[in-house]
Amino acid sequence: MAELSILFVDDEELIRKSFTRELREEHFAVTAVGSGGEAIALLKNHWYDLVITDLLMPGIDGLGVLKAAKEYAPQTSVIIITGYGDMQSAIEALRLGADDFAIKPCDVEEIVFRIRRCQEKQSLLQMLSAQNLKLEKEIAHRQKIEAELRESDTRFRLALDASSNGVWDRNLRTGEVYIGENWYRSLGYENKDEITGEHSFENLFHPDDREKVLALREEHIQGKTPLYEVEYRMRNKGGNWQWFLSRGRAVTRDEHGIALRIIGTHTDITHMKEVEAELKDAHAELENRVLERTRELSDANVALTVLLEKREADRTILAEEVLANTTKLVEPLLDRLKESRLTEHQGALLDVLRANIKEVTSPFANNFSSKLARLTSVEIQVANMVKMGKQTKEIAEIMHLSPGTVNIHRKNIRKKLDMTHQKVNLQTTLSQNS
Repeated sequence: MAELSILFVDDEELIRKSFTRELREEHFAVTAVGSGGEAIALLKNHWYDLVITDLLMPGIDGLGVLKAAKEYAPQTSVIIITGYGDMQSAIEALRLGADDFAIKPCDVEEIVFRIRRCQEKQSLLQMLSAQNLKLEKEIAHRQKIEAELRESDTRFRLALDASSNGVWDRNLRTGEVYIGENWYRSLGYENKDEITGEHSFENLFHPDDREKVLALREEHIQGKTPLYEVEYRMRNKGGNWQWFLSRGRAVTRDEHGIALRIIGTHTDITHMKEVEAELKDAHAELENRVLERTRELSDANVALTVLLEKREADRTILAEEVLANTTKLVEPLLDRLKESRLTEHQGALLDVLRANIKEVTSPFANNFSSKLARLTSVEIQVANMVKMGKQTKEIAEIMHLSPGTVNIHRKNIRKKLDMTHQKVNLQTTLSQNS
């Protein structure tokens, strides 16, 4: 099987490289880009089985990538990656046609699970499309046959037609009935003399069809219908039922419009009826498969909801344990260390350590805003020291980084806090969001 082609879109290089590597290890063909604009440019000229895109990106965001994917390749699946704080946008993405979404932070196992789920959905849609195409072909074939029958009707012959399945000529004034050779031979009889008594014309009708045939014939005799046309079953010489289409028209009528003579044809449509029954069975089977698969997906969604609820409960328990253990085991040691004789540099490091521990435990205490939760671990440390009033040079010395690297982290922090084009103080904003 060919590799599944994936377009991965994320403006964070570390995440982009990490997921690209891990997805390729799962034997997916991955193309990774860092912006929505690059993704749309590729979607215009390349086909991808699946698009995985971050929701929040500068410039063209994940919703823009989703709309472009559905415009240029409607069959392409799209998975949105979003944070806990932006669930409304994730819901909007699903409304716009996204196939699934994952919540940050997520690991490659979850992404692979959602990719497989999209593959199953695509396989089901392809199967439905193939079945629909098959049904359309059969319907077109049926329509073609009906068109041919209509064309034949326009050239309806008033004389015997040796090329048809059977021609009948009923003279209602004299009671005389003529049946062509093909008529009785289509039922397996060698000659028309065999169709007498219990095997007469009327007695060969299927019990469920006899009244319908006679009623429609009478309506045409009375001039209520322009054409006599009916489908019915007749018992052949072997005792089996065959389907026929009988069409006729009155060629003469009296002054009251009552038919005096009707001529018609008799066409074997048994095979067409068998095909029609097969199509009906196939359609019913397809609907049952769709219903079964829908139930399976519904059960899977229920199971996923239960799992997510359990994960949230486990997270709450973990939060309580982390906060309790930090207060009980870590804080006393930090206090004792603070009371010992430390150099100025050691004291500064101790303050940073205490602040970092507070930052690590703060998500469990619900003190971090959704925007601060987007920061990487290194950016959290830098943001914490900025909040403490440390300058770039001091931060660089404490974290053993170059001032240029620290400035890059500061720039990324402002970007993730939506402060790129705002003339506001980073230290003040961080303090307000603590």
